[in-house]
Amino acid sequence: MKRETDVFDDIEGMVLAEARKLFSEKVIDHFSRPRNLGENKEAQCFACMSGMCGDTVGIYVNLDGDTISQVNFVTDGCGPTIACGSALTCMAKGLPVGEAMKLKGADLIAYLDGLPRENTHCADLAVNTLRGALEKAEVD
Repeated sequence: MKRETDVFDDIEGMVLAEARKLFSEKVIDHFSRPRNLGENKEAQCFACMSGMCGDTVGIYVNLDGDTISQVNFVTDGCGPTIACGSALTCMAKGLPVGEAMKLKGADLIAYLDGLPRENTHCADLAVNTLRGALEKAEVD
């Protein structure tokens, strides 16, 4: 008879095997181990947007001059939305505001080694939310 933990390991393995059929290892990694997840009450600028699928993303940004020194995200979204929020924070940290404003959903999708067509809106939502936060930034 299998132990309960063995059953959960089996299920996790099956879920990951199915996910690998659709998503890159980077997407799975950012979904399963999201970076920069959580509120930042000390953020200098924040934006929250909802996508066409109903997912919501919030992005918090701190600046050092005109450079992004810290960026966090929160979401109530699906795995691909979590992966996009996580990956975008990694991409944006250390960028000047002007460069970060130029990021596009396609850049995020390339960073993640692709997304299924039905999930590309997740990348657009994350990037548009970052842009919305940065539009509120007071940069010298």
